[in-house]
Amino acid sequence: MGDRICLTFVKDNERSPVLYAHGAGKGLLDRAKEFWDLYHGLIRDEPSNWMVNFLSWLRNGRVIDGGHYLYPDKEHCCSPDDNGFWEFDTSTGEYWQTEKGEWEE
Repeated sequence: MGDRICLTFVKDNERSPVLYAHGAGKGLLDRAKEFWDLYHGLIRDEPSNWMVNFLSWLRNGRVIDGGHYLYPDKEHCCSPDDNGFWEFDTSTGEYWQTEKGEWEE
């Protein structure tokens, strides 16, 4: 089917829209951490701004049909069956799983 995952950037009580990636899997978390390492302190520290810039960085100036979608919140998101839901804190660069996937061991 895919290697699905959902990611939200958070800071205090603010949240970005949810990024659903059909085939990125947990590699998306590595990319988010790499992006944070490169740009923390250089862009406005607002979760929605992080998401927009992260998507722009992922594209790298090219169209990629990787099955990425944005949803307003977790309740309206597609199921990330494989890898669950994750949150990424823009203040610390740490991330954690908030809901396990169906296919995780």
